[in-house]
Amino acid sequence: MKTQLNGYIVEDEDAALYRLFGYVVCSPADIRRAVAENPPGETLTVEINSPGGSMFAGFEMYSVLRGAQCTTEAEVQSLAASAASTAMLGCARVKASPVAQVMVHNPAIVSDGNQYDHQKTVETLAGFAQSILNAYELKCQGKRTRAELESMMNAETWMPVQEAVEAGLVDEIIGGAQLLSAQVVNCVGGGLRALSGVGGLPSPAQLRARKAELEAQDGAHSAPAALGPEQEGERARLAVSLSVKKYY
Repeated sequence: MKTQLNGYIVEDEDAALYRLFGYVVCSPADIRRAVAENPPGETLTVEINSPGGSMFAGFEMYSVLRGAQCTTEAEVQSLAASAASTAMLGCARVKASPVAQVMVHNPAIVSDGNQYDHQKTVETLAGFAQSILNAYELKCQGKRTRAELESMMNAETWMPVQEAVEAGLVDEIIGGAQLLSAQVVNCVGGGLRALSGVGGLPSPAQLRARKAELEAQDGAHSAPAALGPEQEGERARLAVSLSVKKYY
């Protein structure tokens, strides 16, 4: 059986809201449902095309897949970035297309408060990074040391499929292709984050506020199935005004 991990990874309670506004998202409940519905004796293949999203939702997906009673495999068709690179490793085997990319980096969160609050946030993020490293290190089986994996996260590392195989994060290339060895592509900054779409969702609070405005305008509690040009523009502006809390 095949299932898809496409679009942004979000918390279960936020998935319906994002879908209401036309965003392609995946939540842990989607993965739980696929595991439960997978026919006995069949391999569950998780097709991945995702820039990442909620770190904790990615952790939950990883744990659900890792504990599944059926045989599981991930199939990275285009991108497994950020939280999606963690979720994919819950599968027993990871395959990737010759054109796929895997991206790893450190978690990020919005912080406010005094200097002690910020210091606590720094310590908390360091702990989150160690949890991510646990998944990477278990998968790599010595092909990369924990220190090397940490350096890759610190640099925000983008890997073509052959580099992901060399690092031990991917087991095989779809189609059995033999590709030349490649150097790690290390990229930091907004340019490639924008390419992957990491952090490219408005916050649930923004969407709830916008939904309330639309319902008030309509005078009824109906879904905004067809947005006009002005509303489409508003949605685009929401996507630019981002909240990255809990996302990485």
